[in-house]
Amino acid sequence: MYASSSSMFASVSRHFDEPRVGDTVLVTVPADTERAEPVRLTAAETHEALYGPGSDPQFATAIWKEVLRAALSDLTPHGTGRLLLIWLALPRLTGTVQRVCTRLRADRSDVEAEMVLALLEELAAPDAASRLSDSSLIHTARTRAWQFARDGLRELPSTQVERIAQDRALAASDEETDAPAEEGVDVQVDRPDGPDGLRAPLRFRVRPEHLREGVFADNEGGARDCSTPHGPRKKRRSRHRAGTRPGRPAGRRA
Repeated sequence: MYASSSSMFASVSRHFDEPRVGDTVLVTVPADTERAEPVRLTAAETHEALYGPGSDPQFATAIWKEVLRAALSDLTPHGTGRLLLIWLALPRLTGTVQRVCTRLRADRSDVEAEMVLALLEELAAPDAASRLSDSSLIHTARTRAWQFARDGLRELPSTQVERIAQDRALAASDEETDAPAEEGVDVQVDRPDGPDGLRAPLRFRVRPEHLREGVFADNEGGARDCSTPHGPRKKRRSRHRAGTRPGRPAGRRA
């Protein structure tokens, strides 16, 4: 099948692998000069006619025309017209997925999802019926995949979280700019034992005046630890919960 059993392409393929779906007549190719009668094809037969060893290019063109027509006229939320088009396009897209993921180290499931989204967006365009063909759809999906992966390479990690303390310090009053800068305090919030709350320990640095005295205990490493025993404790009223920063630092607004 495909490299990832949970990928978008694999999910579509599994849908048509079911006998009740694959054996359903979904495509009717009209009669022409070579065919005296219309040809009715199941999903599996359609796939075989397009990609099987005896595939006829002229017949394949007629099939794609009908598949595209059915996809454009399929306006139901759970219709099979658009899903069938996606499934029949997969063999023409998997090679591009492999090249994109290998050369640009993109995530396969993301690339496949971007291709499917491109197909659906093209089908939903107002002028789709007058300009779309199977070749233009495949070209659009391939182009979107490469663009998506290249955009990912240009993404840079954000340092906003690490610089919160420094950024907030810029909002201090002009009178405080000449005062000696105070060192930041490393704060660690441990994950609670219960199912609620944080899913992992949280570490960040804040200015000392943002912390209430007596709430945090110093660790040997110089960090403040706000973890507490999870047994019964007395209720107390406080303005801020332990481990949270006030919404605005002391000083005049910028």
